[in-house]
Amino acid sequence: MDDQTVDKIFAGSLGTLPPVSSKIVRIFTSSTFTDTSMERNTLMATVYPKLKEYCREKHGLEFQVVDMRWGVRDEATDDHMTTELCMKEIENCQRLSMGPNFVVFLGQKYGYRPIPTYILASELAQFREILLTMGQEVILLDTWYKKDSNAVPPICILQPISSILVNFNNKRVPKLQQEDQAKWWDTLDRMQKLLRKAATTLYAQGQLDFDSMHNYLMSVTEREVINGLLKVRNTKNHVLAYVRYINNINLQNLRRAGLFIDIANRALDAEAVRLLANLRDERMPAKIEPSNLMRYTVEWIGRDGLANDTHDEYLQNFISHFYRNIARLVDRAMRKEDSSPQGQIVTEILQHLHACNNSVKVFYGRENDLEKVRRYILGPSIQPLTLFGAGGCGKTSLLARSGSLIITWLTEAQEKDSSSPAGDDGSNHPPPPTDNRRRGSNINGSGEGSNTKKGGETDRSNINGSGEGSNNKKGSETDRSESSSKTDSHNDATNFLKEEEMSRPDSGRASPSQGTASGTLSRRSSTTLSRQESDDTGFTASGASSRRQSSSGIFSPVSTMTDGRSSHRGSIALSTPIQEHPDPDPTSVPSTIKINKPIKPVLIMRYLGTTPDSSAITPMLISLCQQISYNYMIPFDAIPDDLVPLTAYFKQLLALATREQPLLVFLDSVDQIGGAQDANKMAWLPTRLPPFCKIVVSCVYEPENPEISKDCQTLRRMIDEEDNFIHVLALGEELASQVIRHWMRNSHRDLTNYQWRVVSNAIARCSLPIFVKLVFAEICRWKSYSRAQETHLASNVMDSIMMLFERIEIQHGRILVFHALAYITASKSGLSETELEDLLSLDDRVLDDVYQYHMPPVRRIPPLLWTRIRNDLPNYLSEREADGVSVLNWYHRQFKEAAKERYFKNQNLAIYFHSSIAEYFMGTWGGGNPKPFKYTEIQRMRFNLAEKEGEADRKVPLQPLVFVGKDGKVSRYNLRKFGELPYHLVRARRLDDLFHNVLFHYQWLHAKLSSCPLQAVLSDFEDTCNNLEDREISRETVRLTTRELMLVADALRLGGAILTQYPDLLASQLIGRLLPETGANLNVRRLLEQCDKEGINNCALMPTAHCLHTPGGPLKYSLEGHQFAVFGVCLTSDARFVVSVSNKFLIWDLSTSDLTRAVNPGIEGVFQGLILSPDDRFAAAWTNNSQTIILNLLTSEQIVINNPLQEEETVRGACLLDTHCVLYGQSQWVLLTMQGVAVEIRRERCPLSQPQFQLLSMDFESHGKYHVVFWTGDLDDKRLVLQTINDGQRTNPLELHSAMVMNRKRDILYTCADLNSANVSVFRLNNQPTGNNRKGRNCNDEESGQAGGWCKGNILDGDDLLLQLSLSETENHVLGTTALGFCIWNAADFENKTPSAKRIDLKLPTGVRNISVSLLQSNSIILSKNDEFAVAGVRKNLYVWKIPTGQLVKVLDAHFGRILAIVPYTIGPWNSVITSSIDRSVKVWNLNNVFEQVHVIDRHELQIDSISLCQTTGVAVTVTRGCVGVWHILTGKLMDKLAYNALGAIVTHALITQDGRHILAAESGSILIWEWPKRRVFFRAEQPSVKQIMLMEEDTKFLTASRLGPANEGKAVVVVRDCPNGVALYEVEIPVRTFRPAILTNDGLMLVMQGHEKNRDYLYVFQSQTGVLIHKFIPRYQGAKKDQAGLLIPVPGKATQVALMDQDKGVVFDVRTKKHIRTIRRWSGQVTKDGRLGLYAPSRGGLELIELRSSSTVSQLISRSAEGVFTNVTSFNATDQYVLYYHSGHKTLRVFRVLDGQMLANYRLAAELTAIDTTTDGRCVVIGTLDGCLSVLAIADPAVPGSFQFLASLPSRTRQTRIPSAVSGESSRSDQDGDSNKKNRKGDKESGGGSHITLKAAATVAASWAKATQITNNKTGTVQKVTSKACVIS
Repeated sequence: MDDQTVDKIFAGSLGTLPPVSSKIVRIFTSSTFTDTSMERNTLMATVYPKLKEYCREKHGLEFQVVDMRWGVRDEATDDHMTTELCMKEIENCQRLSMGPNFVVFLGQKYGYRPIPTYILASELAQFREILLTMGQEVILLDTWYKKDSNAVPPICILQPISSILVNFNNKRVPKLQQEDQAKWWDTLDRMQKLLRKAATTLYAQGQLDFDSMHNYLMSVTEREVINGLLKVRNTKNHVLAYVRYINNINLQNLRRAGLFIDIANRALDAEAVRLLANLRDERMPAKIEPSNLMRYTVEWIGRDGLANDTHDEYLQNFISHFYRNIARLVDRAMRKEDSSPQGQIVTEILQHLHACNNSVKVFYGRENDLEKVRRYILGPSIQPLTLFGAGGCGKTSLLARSGSLIITWLTEAQEKDSSSPAGDDGSNHPPPPTDNRRRGSNINGSGEGSNTKKGGETDRSNINGSGEGSNNKKGSETDRSESSSKTDSHNDATNFLKEEEMSRPDSGRASPSQGTASGTLSRRSSTTLSRQESDDTGFTASGASSRRQSSSGIFSPVSTMTDGRSSHRGSIALSTPIQEHPDPDPTSVPSTIKINKPIKPVLIMRYLGTTPDSSAITPMLISLCQQISYNYMIPFDAIPDDLVPLTAYFKQLLALATREQPLLVFLDSVDQIGGAQDANKMAWLPTRLPPFCKIVVSCVYEPENPEISKDCQTLRRMIDEEDNFIHVLALGEELASQVIRHWMRNSHRDLTNYQWRVVSNAIARCSLPIFVKLVFAEICRWKSYSRAQETHLASNVMDSIMMLFERIEIQHGRILVFHALAYITASKSGLSETELEDLLSLDDRVLDDVYQYHMPPVRRIPPLLWTRIRNDLPNYLSEREADGVSVLNWYHRQFKEAAKERYFKNQNLAIYFHSSIAEYFMGTWGGGNPKPFKYTEIQRMRFNLAEKEGEADRKVPLQPLVFVGKDGKVSRYNLRKFGELPYHLVRARRLDDLFHNVLFHYQWLHAKLSSCPLQAVLSDFEDTCNNLEDREISRETVRLTTRELMLVADALRLGGAILTQYPDLLASQLIGRLLPETGANLNVRRLLEQCDKEGINNCALMPTAHCLHTPGGPLKYSLEGHQFAVFGVCLTSDARFVVSVSNKFLIWDLSTSDLTRAVNPGIEGVFQGLILSPDDRFAAAWTNNSQTIILNLLTSEQIVINNPLQEEETVRGACLLDTHCVLYGQSQWVLLTMQGVAVEIRRERCPLSQPQFQLLSMDFESHGKYHVVFWTGDLDDKRLVLQTINDGQRTNPLELHSAMVMNRKRDILYTCADLNSANVSVFRLNNQPTGNNRKGRNCNDEESGQAGGWCKGNILDGDDLLLQLSLSETENHVLGTTALGFCIWNAADFENKTPSAKRIDLKLPTGVRNISVSLLQSNSIILSKNDEFAVAGVRKNLYVWKIPTGQLVKVLDAHFGRILAIVPYTIGPWNSVITSSIDRSVKVWNLNNVFEQVHVIDRHELQIDSISLCQTTGVAVTVTRGCVGVWHILTGKLMDKLAYNALGAIVTHALITQDGRHILAAESGSILIWEWPKRRVFFRAEQPSVKQIMLMEEDTKFLTASRLGPANEGKAVVVVRDCPNGVALYEVEIPVRTFRPAILTNDGLMLVMQGHEKNRDYLYVFQSQTGVLIHKFIPRYQGAKKDQAGLLIPVPGKATQVALMDQDKGVVFDVRTKKHIRTIRRWSGQVTKDGRLGLYAPSRGGLELIELRSSSTVSQLISRSAEGVFTNVTSFNATDQYVLYYHSGHKTLRVFRVLDGQMLANYRLAAELTAIDTTTDGRCVVIGTLDGCLSVLAIADPAVPGSFQFLASLPSRTRQTRIPSAVSGESSRSDQDGDSNKKNRKGDKESGGGSHITLKAAATVAASWAKATQITNNKTGTVQKVTSKACVIS
């Protein structure tokens, strides 16, 4: 394909188009039927499967063979369709095939010579005349040929055999059938002689040419060779020929010989021999490429002549040559194929251009609609145009025709523009209007003073709260009459050709890499607004310059930020006060520049859903970006792959359009596109277009079907202009009749008068284009002699489709068509042609029907059978992408509905088809597994079969979950299996297969989760639950099964945030959550067993016990993804989505918990608040640095608005309307459009003339109605002033205090009005005009009468000062927040003026208080559904009270950070609450489950700071600031909490001895020794500021170190005591600046510490036994810096050597000789016990295993600079077999095997890691986290024998004796709740408080650990003896 052709294709030229490249190798095999059966059967059995595999594996092509000798049905013979079918298939092969398309096998048989099916009526008349003159009877021809006058010109048609010989196909009476068949062959022979005689005579007389004469003589095979070979220009690349000669054919056996030669009258047919020789030996060799022609000569052997056993050598030679030649031609074709991205997009574009041309060919009429499209294309609209209407109404054809007229329209427009007189731009501007408007009058909702653009058009919407956004256009532009169309056409042309930028004189074209055109920044104290797209790539959508002008006329366009640079679309110049300014003079606009250069538009056509790359949003957008990039010379490499940045990039590319090269995008059926998780599939579509860019889309709209119309409704919300919607209606009877007559003329067909009346009656009832098309397809089949009962039409689309199905069934066989179409209809997302072929090949009902006359060597369906059916369904089946495969599905919804109605009425049949598809995708009969079948009686009789049953390999593939490459790695996932199998198992009611192979199958869940969104996995569970109802299943079984399904589904939901990113953690997530549920749920138990056995291959870290939230309790979802605290949460009005902000926007779908959108505006700072517009189209959030983001929730477009306020005021808050945004500060507010254009700025002053009062908050309803609240700025001063502006008039101000709230209508106010009282008053807004009362006093009913403003009503008492007031969702209750709790009033009590109305008081527990961070804001309380419960978020907990008793009934341990927001979610069936927290999570709580029994997860109230382990007893000791925790390692139970001071204890360190009997702790300036499990402190000594505790000499001594003194000058005091009695043995002091932990040398004889003396760093060396100072020395080494040294590490294997760590290196000293030994570079201090290996883990990223002696890298465990700059924790496990690496940025713990460097686990923690240790046997990792939880993870290395057995032996798996938990404090709380009635017990000083743990329980702990560790022995499992153990504060 030459470059010029490629350029035209990319530009969207619809001229002469090259054919579309195909992904199919389709070969037509031509030969006579009987003499080549041996060769064909051999090819089918051995060669075709290999070629199919070769094409798929090497080139990704589908290999198909069209073999017309089998699979041709009786109906084809009866209707004489065989020859016609052959010719059509040859044409299809030539059109579709990549490379070879025709193979001919010729021998010595010329073959069957049929008579023509169609003969011109004039030609047959000649034949009759010449035959009559020759004395021949012509009655036979008159009987069998009938004249069809509907054909133009008329033809004579050979009648179906069975129409005359009625028993020809009567299989029920074989004798009658044989008689009629004999009659037919005799009749055929006589007619052949008559026609041949007439033809040769006329040819001899010169009245007939040779080709016409030869038409009556040639065989079917010759006709195939002519079309497939002789007429082909390039035989070298497409055609193969094989010629075989048989010597010595035995003519004695004429029956056998007749199979190989032509016999006539028991002798050789001389005429056939002559015709064959001419074809085979003359014409064919002269045409075909010599290398593609092979000749073979074989001998006639034995009775049969040819057989496999006697001619094996020939066959092997033949099939080998055939395979090599086909492969060679395929390879050659693929070498020419352009597989680059450019070549692939060329193919994609060509498909749509051809589709456009095909639609244009049949288009007729609709001039009015075309005129509307033309006006849009040439007009000034900056929004997309939408064609909408019912399915099949003709939207596609209208869009195609519009696209084909683009060149014509633009050329005419240019000619008109260039013909305008000089100095006249042809726009016919009206005179400038007089503007008497005041500022803001354009948004008062009255419709007056609307901002008018040139031509009288405006797109400014009113913001009066109605949400209508009307457009007022002068000159009735929306309803132009036909008489003014010429003038309007000229105006439209001028509008398109002119770059209308009234406020951007310096225009320029932007590219994605350069940003938009620059202008001048001109403002003093101005605001800069940047419009960006929602992506993280830095690209921005430039869009069109603003065509709107403010009422004051002083605003220039908006600045755009691109790639960090500001290229200004202008700036906002504001001055105070704002003055009135008239609109600019329209005559000041620069005149149009005349350009003679021709316009070269870029036309992009896409028929969405018709090709794989147009079926999903991401590939569709990529192809659009590629086409745009090519035309505007932008490299393809810059196109993103992810949807969010891709959407932004696409919108950016649209700005490349120019006047000379405009961009026009036509997208058909946008509702057909898939691939968006977001419910709004239209977010990618831009709502504002740049200059010279137009987009036309179409979508379905049927008012009676809201579900399929929802995308159209979304478009209506996105596109403001009503004129940009064209309703495409039915054609109407007149136009429909014209269309049909037009199509009939083009098809050279006509109808009789009666038939035309039938058509008229039909289209009078329905004139939808799809119906008209069906009518046309039907009437084209009518003959002039057709009987009346054969020429009827349906009256609607559904009946017409049914007639079509019936006709195809009759034509191709009912069973075949029934099953083929049923499979497509039953599929979830369509079937590929290969899948359909496989399914039909597995369907014995179909095969029994097909194999009537042939027993093929392979029991499969002939591919051509389906192909013929598909050819009879043109444009009704579309090819689209599903699960990464090109599949077929119904293009029109009506066809799918009709197919369901026709084929699935019988429920058993529906189950049959679903079950068949399920078996296929399970791979039951794949991989060579033969499927049994039964021979039919007809088959047994015809082929003399003795057996009743057989079995055959159907050659269908296996269906693995994953496809593995040669390297053993996963190459791709079986997405088709994931998408289809669950769907069909559910509908086939095969629940056992569904549970065992899908829903409770670990490998399935892991594979699908690794390749599909989480929602795709969850939808399988939901679909199963929704379809469980069955008469055969009891309700109790359904309930139990549903619960089991939802346990797994909810577990996946709860772990969704982690599993979405880390699917390999599936096993650990399920085990951590579902272990308590294994007892009564067999399927769950089996799933968890698989997780233990198979999950370790994906992640070797497995929880030893229940450690994560278990489903079934109050927690429904945990929505994670924020990196900072979530300060704002809002629900959309339909309660479908929750929008949250931190430093970015995250939007979740509450029905699925899916993260549907993430928008990162790239701002500095954190959002302080969030609001949504009333129509949910926009969200606004403001930051702590006064930036504001307006986000379009439909399109993800965003506007970044820098502080627009003057005088350095900060943005305090925002109000959002449907069309405008209000930002306010301390004394000003600014009104802006949603595009960030400032409309008005106004200053607000306190009406009471109090200068210290400033603006606190605003509530903006419309420009004429808003409310302002003032305060003093002092949080301790609770005074408030409310000023209401109502209909532009200011009401009397209200003096209030403390708290206030308004209802939604903003006409009722609840507040504290009496400065000396906490009572709550109600005020009503009187809309009557107000007087001049400005005294500032609160009016009441008696005082004010009918005066306007707020009128005071009833007062209800309040005891405590209110911090906040709010209303319930129903507004039936007033909710107050006080310091000690909450209170609730019934709103009706205010109405009833009940002075003694009952108030419900809700008290918080003792010690818990509400605080107020700002005036009017404190902790919120909400009511549940039906007002049953009240729920409040205080600190980290949710408190639940019973209404109306006020009893605190539940405390939910909700977050491990302070709760920031709480939102009720009580719409529809939901009874939930949504919370956000400083812990960066959003959680959804189901209040219906608030009292459900939950499984306890023990945890501390505060974070765990350190861990100490005792494997002997299986106990872990943890340190939190408030206590020492004692845990059972394997069960994760908190057995005890130890604190000497029950109140106010500050614990910093704790260690447990190896015998588990004593715990050493540092608490509140004291050293404690606890005797455990007696829980008795038997030693206590004062020692302040303890920094280190270390056990020494096999736990017989311990060291405690403190740092005393000021920061830069101090001392370290080290005390060594006896253990366990605590007697001090010695004490040493050294001067220090920064404390570093002390260490013991490896021989245990020396104690080494770092000190600082005389401004130098020293190493102090003491005798460890006596504390005597041996010596001190300065550690001298190259690069040493003062006070830069890090930790000291004893060097393993070296008795007196220590390493001093210093910035990624270790310096080794001998502390005995004081010598520097060596420096180990690139070492982080971790070392194995043998001293051979170390780790290097720089903070900037990367991890290396190094050899310490040489400092060389042994293994690169993590690539360098791949992790970002974060804190990491790195260590070896206790046995040095594994490396542990924690990354604080990702919160992941990775485990690497030291032996080979392989990563075994990448475990994502639920909270930040704060402490970590491993057990001495190396099997378990014990982790403490920020949320106070202790988790124990087993390292189950799949390469180590016994790993699974170790897991299986754990107490949690065997359900052994439960280990008791502490009953004090938080340790007894569940994972999701805490009991408000349980309070921390005050223990005495000796016991430290907490529950008593018995010695028996302690023995149980030790026994369980011993049993688990003795189950298996590691090969390297010797336990290392620990000589010292340190607990160090970092």
